[in-house]
Amino acid sequence: MNGFLGILQKMVVPLAAKLSSNKALQSVSKGLMGLMVIMMMGAFSTILSSLPFDAYQNFLVSSNLKGVFNTLLNVTTNMLGVYAAFSIAYSYVSNEDKDGFSAGAISLMCFFIVTPLTVAGEGYMAVTNLPLDWIGPKGLFTAMIVAIVVSKLYVLIINRNITIKMPEGVPEFVSKSFVSIIPGIVIGILFAAISYLLSLTSFGDMHQIIYKLIQIPLTGLGSSIWAALLVYVLIGLCWFFGVHGMAVMSVVIPIWAALDAENMVGVAAGMANADLPNIVTLNWVSAVATIGGAGSTIGLVIWLTFKAKSKQYKVFGKMALIPSLFNINEPVIFGLPVMLNPLLFIPFVFTPVLLIGLAYILVTIGILPISNGIGAPMGTPLVLQGFFNGGWRLGLYQVFGVLLSLVIYYPFFRIMDKKAVEEESAAEMAAQ
Repeated sequence: MNGFLGILQKMVVPLAAKLSSNKALQSVSKGLMGLMVIMMMGAFSTILSSLPFDAYQNFLVSSNLKGVFNTLLNVTTNMLGVYAAFSIAYSYVSNEDKDGFSAGAISLMCFFIVTPLTVAGEGYMAVTNLPLDWIGPKGLFTAMIVAIVVSKLYVLIINRNITIKMPEGVPEFVSKSFVSIIPGIVIGILFAAISYLLSLTSFGDMHQIIYKLIQIPLTGLGSSIWAALLVYVLIGLCWFFGVHGMAVMSVVIPIWAALDAENMVGVAAGMANADLPNIVTLNWVSAVATIGGAGSTIGLVIWLTFKAKSKQYKVFGKMALIPSLFNINEPVIFGLPVMLNPLLFIPFVFTPVLLIGLAYILVTIGILPISNGIGAPMGTPLVLQGFFNGGWRLGLYQVFGVLLSLVIYYPFFRIMDKKAVEEESAAEMAAQ
């Protein structure tokens, strides 16, 4: 077993280290996490707009609240690409100790440059507007790519000192605004040229080429059950070897978050749950696979709290139980520890995989619902988290997840508890 773990460690740790240190992935992950308040606003407006009661829906229409909720959805979820273009560039450039706000503004400008306008009417009656299609979930990948390219170019130009330098005594906020002028003009002209050249192709614009050649294939791959299973095996391996699971999660967050947004838009449009486009999404895997945190360790913590004969494990279980109910289990991973503990390798890595596989089967046969794309805030307790993501049935599945975790971890708990009791007894005898 130790030889096998040694081989895995040599394979997984270097890869995870590269992923976790990748500036582009870090900025995408942080940028999207920074949009949580906007996503939650869109989620709650979708919930309030879509409750399936005729009297309630009639009230929404007669009071014009339906229009208010639709507006909230349009300026949150349906404009996700706009916010991402700014926040990702801001995150990247700020991490380079440069002016993140200016970079975010330039990124937003470039995103609009490559976004096609629609024209309705003719002559002086023509109305030009930005289509929500390309500034919402469908345009999310374009926003990410634009933000990363703009950020890299901005940092490169600043580092080469190709800027307007103001004399001493000029206020700092004025100097900063002038520093970004040349990078902004250069980058803006570059994206305008790219937009023009793409308009001469059969694709027509950057959104079309990225959506058809990158986003559709990636989301198709990322939305498969096999991708979800592989990702959670890798996440488990990372945590087991002491590397934060976000190193792997940051790669798929952009894909799965876009799939969540598509489901949310479908719910807002009145689509039946069975017709929602994506089973595997960020909120869905979080709800079904992190029962008590990474490795779905809630069962182990419950055994430690209520059945451990070892004094140290009993105390530890009581300390870890409440955080685990809120899906926080870093104390378990690093304090128990689970990390580099060969005895807990199998349940820690494969319990989430089993939970994902079972949940997927139950969705396909109609027992569990497809996630509505509405994510619960980080730290939402078990069951309530599932209820937010897919109603009472998904909340009930989390209860089942707790029971399954109890069953899987039990034999491993018995072995480690027995060993700890023997060690404590030996220590007490030695002290006498």
